[in-house]
Amino acid sequence: MSDAEFVKVKYRLTDQVARPGGMTAGLASERAARELAAHAGDAMKSLGAMIGRLEVMCQEKSASLDSVYEEGSTILDIAGMFNKRTLCDAAYSLCELVDRQRTHGRQDWASIGVHANALRLLWTKDGTDPEQLKTVVDGLWAITDRLNP
Repeated sequence: MSDAEFVKVKYRLTDQVARPGGMTAGLASERAARELAAHAGDAMKSLGAMIGRLEVMCQEKSASLDSVYEEGSTILDIAGMFNKRTLCDAAYSLCELVDRQRTHGRQDWASIGVHANALRLLWTKDGTDPEQLKTVVDGLWAITDRLNP
């Protein structure tokens, strides 16, 4: 019987991590937060424009449910990046509502309009009186939950 032989494998990643000049995870996180904060104003303007497009869709009632869903999903994504929790919850409710309407073969612009108006309200309030804003989101989910999945 032969003796076991141990072979030490040298990984390139080990060499790269050991080299000086990198940054810590904390430093990278601080830098990312600073860069993200620099874009917060533009993101909030963009959210306002998206909500405006939703409001136009509700007035014209000619857009497809897919368009409404895409707009709501984009609002959800951007609001999530900037930790706008109530806006995220409202946009998620809109996306869920639209998805359920597609599943049931319905197109209820009144309930979509209520969501668009609520998104506008939440966007303008931006964190003031979180309990009252949570009540608005709960009301949106009550509308959404009327259509069973």
